[in-house]
Amino acid sequence: MSAHPKRTIHILQLEDDTDDAELTCRALRDAGLSIDVQLVCNEADYRARLQQPGLVDIVLSDFSLPDYDGLSALILRSTLVPEVPFIFVTGALGEERAVEMLHIGASDYVLKGNLQRLPAAVMRALAEADEVRIRDAMQKQLKAERQLLSAVLDTSGALIVLVDQAGRIVRMNPAATAPLSAAQREADEQYFDTLFAAEDERNVVSEHLAHLCRLPLGMPVSWRATVNGRLVLWSAARLSDQAETPGFAVMSGLDITAQEEAEQQAYYLRHFDSASGLPNRALLLLRMRQPTQPVGERMALIMIGLSRLQEIRDSLGDEAANHLLREVSRRLMAGPLAGDYLAKVGDDSFALLCAAPEESALNAPLQAMLTQLHEPYMLDGRFFFLAANLGVAFCETGAPPEETLQAATMAQHQAAQQQNENYRFYQPLLSDEARSRLELEGELHAALAVDDQLFLDYQPQVALHSGQIVGLEALIRWRHPRLGRLGPMRFVPLAESCGLIAALGDKALHMACQQAVSWQNSGLPPVTVAVNLSAVQWSQPDLADTIRQALAQSGLAPAWLELELTESATMHNPVATLATMQALRDMGVQLSIDDFGTGFCNLSYLKRFPVDKLKIDQSFVRDITTQPDDLVISQLVVAMGHLLHLSVVAEGVETEGQLALLAEAGCDIIQGYYFSRPVSPQACTSMLAADRRVPPAACG
Repeated sequence: MSAHPKRTIHILQLEDDTDDAELTCRALRDAGLSIDVQLVCNEADYRARLQQPGLVDIVLSDFSLPDYDGLSALILRSTLVPEVPFIFVTGALGEERAVEMLHIGASDYVLKGNLQRLPAAVMRALAEADEVRIRDAMQKQLKAERQLLSAVLDTSGALIVLVDQAGRIVRMNPAATAPLSAAQREADEQYFDTLFAAEDERNVVSEHLAHLCRLPLGMPVSWRATVNGRLVLWSAARLSDQAETPGFAVMSGLDITAQEEAEQQAYYLRHFDSASGLPNRALLLLRMRQPTQPVGERMALIMIGLSRLQEIRDSLGDEAANHLLREVSRRLMAGPLAGDYLAKVGDDSFALLCAAPEESALNAPLQAMLTQLHEPYMLDGRFFFLAANLGVAFCETGAPPEETLQAATMAQHQAAQQQNENYRFYQPLLSDEARSRLELEGELHAALAVDDQLFLDYQPQVALHSGQIVGLEALIRWRHPRLGRLGPMRFVPLAESCGLIAALGDKALHMACQQAVSWQNSGLPPVTVAVNLSAVQWSQPDLADTIRQALAQSGLAPAWLELELTESATMHNPVATLATMQALRDMGVQLSIDDFGTGFCNLSYLKRFPVDKLKIDQSFVRDITTQPDDLVISQLVVAMGHLLHLSVVAEGVETEGQLALLAEAGCDIIQGYYFSRPVSPQACTSMLAADRRVPPAACG
C-alpha cells in the first residue's frame, strides 16, 4: 500500500459514535484522500477484520468504547498484524497516557477536537510502514545479488564483467560500460581494479580477487567500490576449470547509489527533526544507551515543554510555528547548557541531556534557560510570547532511557499544572499517582460492565407548604472491591478526564428510572426522581433518544423523571442546549438548573429555557443565618424564580434556622441533612411508606 493520496486507503475504524466516525472520514476526504472505511465498535468484529489478510492498511481507534478499549485494541493489532499502523482518534487523551500508548506501539494520536491533524498523521504512518516494507524488500534483493554465481552476461541492469586470473577484463556487458568514460572504454589493456574502483580502493579490490583464488568454487566475495562517482556493490564468483570460457571469475555489480542516498535520507528522517534539524527522540534514546561521559559523572535529562505553540500553528500555519521552533532551538543551543546534547522529542517539546552532580547545580542554569525562552519572539513584524515549563530527571544507573524520559516528561507536566512553578525535579511519587489513576480508571471500566458495584443513594426533597416528600435526587456511589465505598468526588472527576462520564451518567439514569418504577409498582405514592446529567451528556445530539430509551425500558412515565443540568453546562452551547431541552420538555420530562448562582448563566437564555425548577446552591444556603449577603442572594433567587414561574429548591439545608429563613423567603422545596442525608433505596421505601414529613411548625 502506497501512502500516495490518490490511492485508496483501506481503514479499519474502531468507534461506537457514528457522528464521530463520520467527522473523522470527512476530515480525511476533505484533505483529498481516497478512503474505504470499515466501521466496527466491538472486539469480535474488530478481530474478524484484522484476521482478513490484506484488507486493512491502517487502524483508527477511539480510546474508550462501551464494551472495549483502545489499549486492548492496540495490543490485539500488535499480535495479529504488527505491520499495520495504529492511530488513536479520541476525545481526551492526556500527555502521560499518550506517551504510554506510543511506547506500546501506537503510531500517533489525534484528538477529535483537532481532526485537521489526522490526514497528515495517517499519511506519515502509512509512509513509515511503506518505508519498512521497501527496506526489507531491498535488503532481500541485495542478498540475492551477493549470492549471484551465474556467468550470464546479459543479466538485465547488472554490471557483468568477466576477468582472467590476472584481473584483466575479458568481456563486459553494456550495463558495465555505461558508467565508464570514453577513454576508459577504449583503453587497450583494461584491468578490473583500474576501471571499477577509485584509486584509493584498488588495493582492497586486488586483495579480494586474490582471496577468490583460495576459496572453494561457488563461494562468492563481495565488496563496495566507486565507479566514476557511482557506488557499486560487487559480487565475484570463481568459475570452474572445466568452464568453456577464457575467464577465471565473473563479477556482478549493482549500482546502489540511489539506494544509499535513500537510506541516508531515511536515516535522517528516522533520527532528526525536519523543522529544527535537531536529533529526535529515537536518536536521543540511542545516545542515552551509549553514554560518553566519564565514569561516575551523573547525567540529568531536562524536558522543555512549550505552550501556545499549537495556537500559533493553527492560526498562522506550520511555517510560522517551525520558524519559532528554530528560534527556540537557537536559544537553547546558545544557553548556559549549550555544550550538552539537545533533541526535539515532540511537537512542542525538547529534551536536553547534561552533566549535573546534584539538583542545586541546575537551579541557576534552569532559571537562565527559562529567562531566555520567555523573551519575546519576532514573527512577521509582531512579537509573540511562549510559556515554557521544565521537568528534570536524573539518569540512574541501570534505568532504561525510556523510563528517564518518561520521568522527565511527568515532572514537566507537573510543573505546567502548578502556578508560579516553571521547573520541577522528578519525584517517584508522581509515577505512583499516575499508576494509581491508571489502575482506578481500568477498575471503573470494569465496574461499568457489571451490576453490583455502582449504585444509587437518594436524598429526599420536601415541599415546604405540605412538609411532604415530593422528589428524590439520585446520587451515584461505587462499592469498590478493593477500596470500599467511594463517594462521587473520588471517581466522577476521573470519569470526566478519561471519557467515561457519559457511560457513567447513562448507567445512573437507567438505575434511577428502574428504581422509580419499582417504588410505584409496590404501591407507594409516586414522586419525581431527579438525575444529574453531565455537560458531556447535554452536548450529545442524541440525548433525547437516550432518555426516551431509558423511559421505555423501565416503563417510567416521563412526568416522574427530572433531569438536572448545572448552570455552567447551559452556557457551553446555549443554542444547542435550548433545542435539547425543548425536545425533552415536549416529551414530558421535568428539567431543573442545579447549583444556580455559581456559574455564568445569561438571563436572556434563562428566561427562554423550558425549565421547571431552580436549585439554590448550598454554598449560599450554608451561611444565610450569619451572612446577610448570602441571605439576600437566596431571597433574590427565590423571587426571580417565581417571576419566571419556576419552583425554587434550596440545597444543603441543615438547620431549623436555615429552614425558617428560606420558608420566609417563599422557597418551595428544601433538600439537605435537616430532613435526611442521602440514603439507600430501602430507607427511602420506609420514608415513603411512613409518609414522613417536615413538622408544620418548622416550615413557619
